[in-house]
Amino acid sequence: MNKSTLILLIGALFLLAVSGAIAQSSNTASTDVTIHIRDYCDPASFNSAVGPGTCERGAQNPKSNGAITFTGFVTEVGLDKSVGAWRFVPQQVKIGEGVTLHLKSLGGELHTFTEVKKFGGGFVAFLNAASGNPVPAPECAKVVNGQLVPQPPGPDNLFIPAGGTATINEHEAVVRYQCCIHPWMRFTITH
Repeated sequence: MNKSTLILLIGALFLLAVSGAIAQSSNTASTDVTIHIRDYCDPASFNSAVGPGTCERGAQNPKSNGAITFTGFVTEVGLDKSVGAWRFVPQQVKIGEGVTLHLKSLGGELHTFTEVKKFGGGFVAFLNAASGNPVPAPECAKVVNGQLVPQPPGPDNLFIPAGGTATINEHEAVVRYQCCIHPWMRFTITH
């Protein structure tokens, strides 16, 4: 390699490095994050076991077939302390200051997206016990006369139906969210 080719190559590499550094410094983490709320409940078995309307699949989520029966769901939560198909996607993001969360339910069940100080149980006693979260997060439920009483919906405790959407503006440094029905469904923001 001759001297002029080497100088051109070094110059090109220098320009690439400088332009990459500039692009990296101006490319801050996205301030918009989409979170998919997922479950794969089978309407016939869930509605039969829990009650009509527990699992709804239709126009709002036509691509989700609901392949997990209620018996399969209870078996998996009993064995694994969670059901992998019931989750927030992604489960964690690292972002700069301030983010807008866009929530979209792709499942067939009602879920909550509740900001909690510390992860814990929700307001369904048998799911708390089966998932190893016997003590409810106070933002999800309180115990009254030995019974779990759900906290009411609010800006930090969103109830999102099948096919539903919501938007949250978040500005805190570390934030935890969980579903108060399915307490293993968790989402964390870190800065």
